[in-house]
Amino acid sequence: MSNPGKNDKLQNATHYDGKVIIGLTGNIATGKSAVMGLARDEGALTIDADKIVHELMDRDAKLQEAIAAEFSSRVRRADGRIDRDLLGQIVFSDPDQLALLESIVHPAVRREVDKRILESDAGYVMIEAIKLLEGDMPNACHQIWVTRCDRQKQLERLRVCRGMETSVAANRIKSQGTQEEKVAFADVVIDTNGLMKETKEQFEMAWARLPALGQAEAKPRLNLTPEPLKRPQANVEATAVSPESLTAESKTANVSDLTPLEMGDAPEDLQVRRARPNDIPSILLLIQQSSGGAIKMKRSDVLMALSERGYFIGQVGSEISTVVGWKIDSQVGRVEEIYIHPPEMIGVTGTAVIQEIQKSAYGHMCQIIVAFIPNSAPDDVRRLFLAHGYVPMERSEMANNWKEALEESQPEDSSYLVKVLLDTRLK
Repeated sequence: MSNPGKNDKLQNATHYDGKVIIGLTGNIATGKSAVMGLARDEGALTIDADKIVHELMDRDAKLQEAIAAEFSSRVRRADGRIDRDLLGQIVFSDPDQLALLESIVHPAVRREVDKRILESDAGYVMIEAIKLLEGDMPNACHQIWVTRCDRQKQLERLRVCRGMETSVAANRIKSQGTQEEKVAFADVVIDTNGLMKETKEQFEMAWARLPALGQAEAKPRLNLTPEPLKRPQANVEATAVSPESLTAESKTANVSDLTPLEMGDAPEDLQVRRARPNDIPSILLLIQQSSGGAIKMKRSDVLMALSERGYFIGQVGSEISTVVGWKIDSQVGRVEEIYIHPPEMIGVTGTAVIQEIQKSAYGHMCQIIVAFIPNSAPDDVRRLFLAHGYVPMERSEMANNWKEALEESQPEDSSYLVKVLLDTRLK
């Protein structure tokens, strides 16, 4: 049963009494996920601020109502959840609409983070956020932790996790800025060059030196003052995208010269989910089957990949037939690995995974999705992306950050298709 007196006390609190809060950040391929897992093992409350947006749009009725009030009831499904596909098409076609959405969502995210901290019985809290060092989040943290490793280790992880060539991985690392920029703000630096055992030893040493519960200075609560809604000016009404004019896919997608892909009916037991460590044997088998044995990976390779990036799995019943690697950085979503077997499942589990990737991209406010397609992939893989609104685009037509992402990430012997979600290019 809830305790009204306790709840009132929490709501009236001005500080996070009795809590020790750690903020976590770091450059690409430096082991942030591993550190979050270790904190979780210690009983800490771990908060991924970027995942909260998805959760709120699925279950927060007030937020759902606020979004529907501004963007039409059509963006809300029959069960109340926000249709992120449709909403994304509205806001990403108009920066003013995007600003309006952010002015609705961001306060709700802060409230949720604040609520989780206050209501959790855990004394220790670790928060990972994309822009941890921006805004007022550091003011709520007792310590800022930064993960780092040598450039060679980053290169190794990127080669294993992304299949990147050395030159491509080097450019990707360079684009992240120096690790010293984040280290300069760090209270604790976790060096992840060695084995997981060594990372754990550093973690345990740093954890032991955290302020004792009850003795740490209470940090002020996050700013929960509602922001005024950033509604577009009157002239936006003529250019805003109407929800009624949209479908689940972009209407501006180019028509492929290839024969259209025949989409299979979705079986009742079709499932799309994130990959887990216990999926590794099935993933290894699928990679071998889909590549005809050309790609050979070890369990340790896949385990490392799972700690550094996301993989979506498509399956019917217990049979996994699609595995797709997915990464978001600097508002650019990247599909960098595509394994589908048998080929006839491209239009079934392949379709379902691509649709889930698009939802993830909209939820994370991506400007663009780039799909890197191996030259050895069946034509139906290319047709799959074309059917979902992905099109060829010359590099000269791209915004600078899109072009940089392409140059840094594109594997050898691959082509690419893109889907623009938010066009930031100057007209």
